[in-house]
Amino acid sequence: MKIRVSDIFFKPYLFFYLKKYSSQLKNIKCLKNTPKTFLVISNTALGDAILSTPAIKSLKKSFPNSQIVALIYKSYIPLFDNFKYIDTIIPFYGKYKKFFQTIKEIKKYRPQMTLIFHGNGPQDIQIAIYSGCEYILKHPNNSPFKKYLSYDFEKKDKHIIEERVELVKKLGGKKIDLNLEIGALLDKKLLKKYKKYKNYIGFQVGASETYRMWPIENYISLAKELLKNGEKILITGVENESVYAEKIIASCDNKIKNMCGKTSIKELPYLIDNLKILVTSDTGTLHLAIALKTPTISLFSPSNPKYTGPYQDFNIHKIIKKPGEFVNNRPKKKRSSEAMKLIAVGDVFTEYKNIIK
Repeated sequence: MKIRVSDIFFKPYLFFYLKKYSSQLKNIKCLKNTPKTFLVISNTALGDAILSTPAIKSLKKSFPNSQIVALIYKSYIPLFDNFKYIDTIIPFYGKYKKFFQTIKEIKKYRPQMTLIFHGNGPQDIQIAIYSGCEYILKHPNNSPFKKYLSYDFEKKDKHIIEERVELVKKLGGKKIDLNLEIGALLDKKLLKKYKKYKNYIGFQVGASETYRMWPIENYISLAKELLKNGEKILITGVENESVYAEKIIASCDNKIKNMCGKTSIKELPYLIDNLKILVTSDTGTLHLAIALKTPTISLFSPSNPKYTGPYQDFNIHKIIKKPGEFVNNRPKKKRSSEAMKLIAVGDVFTEYKNIIK
């Protein structure tokens, strides 16, 4: 068995900490007044950070006089430039990197309550405790530190946005906003730089797992149909996804722009904001496009849009869902793209025509 640092140090440390500060943690029933400072945690993937924005907005709108301190993964902080619902952002470095330095920074703001909208466990609950918070809320989870939470939420069959907003409602929040949003795009240089991609159709070919990717040969067939229709196409993604882009481009006589790895996180919204349509599987880029009100065609098969799909502006966000959950019964390393192959090129082209009408 692999011995982790958290097993030999952090868990025993928490035991002795709570023995010393045994009266710190409280049940939500003990809350009498609105906390002056909230710590909100959403420190995992790109999509998770964006999917937390409705809950953050609802918290700030419901309690405008309270300060919102957000712990966000360091790479995604640029998305929240000019985001008016957060007062202070503190970077999260991953797992236990700069763990106590991060806690020291949080403690400067003396938060009374932590709302964990999406957190790397078990670090998230520990950070909340060591930061001095009296109340900690997190949606249903299997954390080994679940017993330290201030309320035990029941698991319900609902979209992840609703699940997170439920934490705000538990505090008495009334001004609920379920729309995704990021910071306003105000950088004039970037506005000018990416204006040339106005009305391109974007392909987000990569995904967090290969079995969630639509087959490259399908993207090639779709690209050829779109090019016949007079469309301009670009492919977006991280640098190591460029190999997929080059396969598509080679099959289409180099008529497609490869943007994989060519935009930073700060720049990516400016690119996505200009697109005519984004074709994508269940990815963080999908949620970014939704926040920017860029039309999307989202491809779901192993995952279910009922929980992570578009939740607003359904007139411009078209969802294609096929029954591919069967691959989830296998270990991740043995899952193939057969579920995503159920989505036909014709299905996507039909939704493209529905949007451009």
